[in-house]
Amino acid sequence: MEQEPKKKSLKREIIEFLIIIIVIFFTFNYVLMSVKVNGTSMLPTYQDGERGIMLRNMGFNKPNYGNTVVVFYHWDGEAELIVKRVIGLPGDEVKIKDNQIYVNNKAIKDTKRNPNTQMYDFPPLKLADDEYFVMGDNRNVSKDSRMIGPVKFSDIKAINGFMYWPINEIKLID
Repeated sequence: MEQEPKKKSLKREIIEFLIIIIVIFFTFNYVLMSVKVNGTSMLPTYQDGERGIMLRNMGFNKPNYGNTVVVFYHWDGEAELIVKRVIGLPGDEVKIKDNQIYVNNKAIKDTKRNPNTQMYDFPPLKLADDEYFVMGDNRNVSKDSRMIGPVKFSDIKAINGFMYWPINEIKLID
C-alpha cells in the first residue's frame, strides 16, 4: 500500500524560501562579487563591458602571479574598483626594462599582455610585506601600479572567478 507524500505546510514553505533568500544574500554580499570590466586596459583578455562573478577577498585567499584581481584604487581624489593582473607579490622587486618585466631580476613570461603594446622603463620597486604590483594586460592604456603605486592586500577585493557576459564569451577568470 503506497503512502501519499506529505504536503508541506505553508509555514514550512515560507521558512524554506526565506532561508534560500538569506543564503543568496549572504553569498552575494560576503562571498562573491559582481564585476564589470570598464575600459580597454585588460584587452585582449577581457573586453570592455564584460561581466563576471569573482570570489571576494576574505583574507585567506592570497593572490598569486598572473591572477586577475579586483582592486579598490584611491588615486587623484577618486576611488574606483578596477580589474588588473598580479605581476609582483609581497617582498618582490619589480622593474621594467626594454619592454620586459622583471620580478626579482628574472624576466617573466608575459603571455597575457596585449602583443601590440610597448612598455616604458620602470625603475626597480621593492614591495612591502602587504603590497602587490598589478598591471592591465593592455599596458599602453592601463592605469596601474606603474602610475599609482603598489596596492595593499586590504585593497584587493576579489580574486579569480568567471566571466558570464556576453553569454557566448563565458570563461574562467584566472
